[in-house]
Amino acid sequence: MDKKDLENLSASELSELKDQIDEVITNRRYRKVLASTNTKAVTTVWVVIAVLISLYRYLTM
Repeated sequence: MDKKDLENLSASELSELKDQIDEVITNRRYRKVLASTNTKAVTTVWVVIAVLISLYRYLTM
């Protein structure tokens, strides 16, 4: 959007535009946090499974 386009908008249109921008920013932050959380959770689960398998094999020998 050019500066000329923004100058022609009314107060309510500017408010709507601001709300839309805030929503997009919030959604991107949420997706970023969600993606990193899932990766950490999967890694943690695999480590726990590996430790359990190792303990089982050690104790059954």
